[in-house]
Amino acid sequence: MTQATTAGRGRAFARRLMISAGMGALGLCMIASTANAQEAPASDTPASDTVEEILVTGLRASLSRAIDVKRNAAVIVDSIASEDLGKFPDSNVAESLQRITGVSIDRSGGEGRFVTVRGFGPSFNNVLVNGRTLATENAGRQFSFDLLAAELISGADVYKSNNATLQEGGIGSTINVKTARPFDIRGSKVILSAKANYEDLSEKTSPDAFALFSTRLADDRIGVLASLSYQKRKALINTAATNGYYSTTVGSGASAINNALVPQNYDQISDQEDRERIGVTGTVQFRATDDLTLTVDGLYNKFTVASQASSIGHWFSPADISNAVLDGNRTVTSFSQNANGHTDYISRTFNRPTKLRSLGFNADWNPTDKINVKFDTSYSKAASNNGGNEIFAVVGFPNAVQYSNTGDGLPSLTAAKGFTDPSVGRAHFATREGSNVSETVYETRLDGVFKTDYEVFTALRMGAIYTDRTKDNASVRTDNDVGCSYCGYGIAVPAGLLKPFNPSSFLDGESGDFPRQWLSFNAEDYFKFLETPAAGNAQDVAAGRPLGSTAAYIASKGGFVGLPQPSAYSVKEKISGGYIQGDFAADIGGLPWTATLGVRYVHTELTSRGVQQTLLDVLPIAGDSTSYTAVYADANAPVSKTTTYNDFLPSLNVKVDLTPELVGRFAATKTLSRANLTDVAPRIAFTTLRPGNLTASGGNPDLRPFKSTNFDASLEWYYQKAGFLTVGTFYKRIDDFILNSLATENFTIANSAGLYPGGILPVQVLRPRNSQSADVYGVEIGFQHTFDYLPAPFDGLGITANATIVDSKANQTAAGTPFVLEGLGDSQNLVGFYAKGPIEVRVAYNHRDRFISTASNGTGGDPIYTKGQGQIDLQARYAVSEKFSVFFEGSNVGDTKTQTVGKYANQFLSHVDTGARYAVGVRAQF
Repeated sequence: MTQATTAGRGRAFARRLMISAGMGALGLCMIASTANAQEAPASDTPASDTVEEILVTGLRASLSRAIDVKRNAAVIVDSIASEDLGKFPDSNVAESLQRITGVSIDRSGGEGRFVTVRGFGPSFNNVLVNGRTLATENAGRQFSFDLLAAELISGADVYKSNNATLQEGGIGSTINVKTARPFDIRGSKVILSAKANYEDLSEKTSPDAFALFSTRLADDRIGVLASLSYQKRKALINTAATNGYYSTTVGSGASAINNALVPQNYDQISDQEDRERIGVTGTVQFRATDDLTLTVDGLYNKFTVASQASSIGHWFSPADISNAVLDGNRTVTSFSQNANGHTDYISRTFNRPTKLRSLGFNADWNPTDKINVKFDTSYSKAASNNGGNEIFAVVGFPNAVQYSNTGDGLPSLTAAKGFTDPSVGRAHFATREGSNVSETVYETRLDGVFKTDYEVFTALRMGAIYTDRTKDNASVRTDNDVGCSYCGYGIAVPAGLLKPFNPSSFLDGESGDFPRQWLSFNAEDYFKFLETPAAGNAQDVAAGRPLGSTAAYIASKGGFVGLPQPSAYSVKEKISGGYIQGDFAADIGGLPWTATLGVRYVHTELTSRGVQQTLLDVLPIAGDSTSYTAVYADANAPVSKTTTYNDFLPSLNVKVDLTPELVGRFAATKTLSRANLTDVAPRIAFTTLRPGNLTASGGNPDLRPFKSTNFDASLEWYYQKAGFLTVGTFYKRIDDFILNSLATENFTIANSAGLYPGGILPVQVLRPRNSQSADVYGVEIGFQHTFDYLPAPFDGLGITANATIVDSKANQTAAGTPFVLEGLGDSQNLVGFYAKGPIEVRVAYNHRDRFISTASNGTGGDPIYTKGQGQIDLQARYAVSEKFSVFFEGSNVGDTKTQTVGKYANQFLSHVDTGARYAVGVRAQF
């Protein structure tokens, strides 16, 4: 990194810091106005002996509870709390989490799904539900927040500094999502709510319903809670996309242009999603004695996304390109492609059939007033069995096109033959694919707190935990040769297969001359046609093969069905550990302080199983000096590898009450995040075996975890019951970063042809490896203010604002390996609210600055940047009575689109429109 680059980054960081400082100054001005407004002359009237108790509920109550958690915690933490039972600030848990300082989210179908904290993506955040590890349906460790209905959640805590009692696994944060317990609820309660969801793009309305019952029995010794949620959405997602850019030669002969950055393709996609979520929870609590409480709880969730996408695509071949125009960075901005290119109509099915179930038992025992012991054991299983249920089918025809990307709006593409003639369609490609992913988690933990009578050393905490998790991932795909048995656009498809497709409001308002109408087809009808003898014979004639060849081969592989792939793997992770922590409290110079000092020990045993190609030998090919014949023992030989590692994670958290309203904090901790489960599969595949070019790729079961040394400091000023101003800074030093990199590995072969001395074959293998380190640092500023002092009706107003500035210096230790942190970027939130009497209104704006969403997109290997964007959400609620209320919700009401670009700003990659969503509903409680 050059000094100029470092200086430039420093100046940019300083500018962002100044902006946030300005926000803090604004907050100070508002606080000052509060103080002035609240000053009043002393009254001569004697104070009343009667104290009036005011019960605050709803939005203000949730803000106050979240502040109490933050202020009283021994660690640095931010929280969100439900406004009431079954009433969460947003319709999605992730959407609410993004209001917290330093938290950003990634959406799927317009809903929050994954969480990034302080620039660390989903794999770096350890998500717990009621303090337990929950199985996920993803191939990696990411937790999908869209699985959980917001009504089921009572709150969530985002721990930004750890102590020894918190489970390891989150360099970014540890997030604990909490569900309601019957002993937390007074008496009996029934909650019913229903709403209608309207999708702006699809113009469809779908139902949403929630019911909860909680009661106490047997003189309050038994508590029972049960809830049921149901949601259905009919979403439409419109997209224009390019897969990436690669450096190549365009044109031929004297007009050839070298080192041109050419877009691989340009597609228009209309994706219709049917989303259905069913959630059930149940909890039974039993107060066996005054000192012992037993809890059994269960959760079941079924979340299904049935996605049917119709698209039109154009794949660009450099040899067929002419009239190319390049800009200063050699990106091709316009060109012509001759009729050797094709217009493709593509039918895609993306399904997400997810099931999640969990069961847990907890015992909370206080044998004395100084000892507390908790025992907790749980089981959870998640699965997404989608193997063979995803479809990618292509019908197309030769078509010459003109492409232009001026940077003004979306790229334009026009064609000589247009896009809507159903008579020109020809068969090309069809496959069924998908993955079956499942995970099972067993977890047991024991925690003890022993309070002391010492003045400084106030408590000793000790505990142990054991977690056993198994992740299975099996891919399914149609045989490659079957899927491509009609490749080449050789035969016409039946009349009537292709039908006009007019996607609703397709990228309305976006400039650019690109397809907005095209043809679509039913993929199942297409598969049936391709399996007929008539289609096979027509393909045989076109390809010059004996009649019956195509049909016979398709039949020999079972037709267009999904077949298990050799990339299947299973990872079993056994984690055992324990901790010891001391709690301390005292006064120094009249300043009360508390501290926690502890260490957590963890032992990890990871066993990964898979299949790989066992290479026995390479043989020369007569008459071809450029290639080898590979000799394998078994293309699907099973392989297994077990690795273990131990880690000690010390932690120190200090809290000082500088004044009754001002709190200072400092934390020094060590944390870790384990390698992604997709990276530790023990497989290898030899991709190229040529003289002088021997390459392979695979997983790496020997990966060590990411390890981070963290320092945090903050000042928190709680000048109101629901108001605060906080400033915090953090620094993280992450070692053993895992990146894909090439290295030479030696394989022993028979060497029967005597090509390699000693039978040692040196192969360049691309694997994930521990290789690099990074420094991540940032500043967080948070502000919340209520205008209680204003005259009615303005005394119900309030505001919440925060900003996070984060940056990184990466130390590259593997030469030539690109190293970027996905998700790293600044974020800001601004929420204005009004809560008084029966009226509650909230308008929230969230902005996330430009960030790298993918380190390497596979086409050209360049990163993908998501452009900065902001989204506006709103809620309004009116309480008709104490029992009934009506409400209105709006999500993305400003109709923000998500846009991505390549390494240069004019390298268009995607433009995604999910539209706005609105809901109206009614809520009743008894």
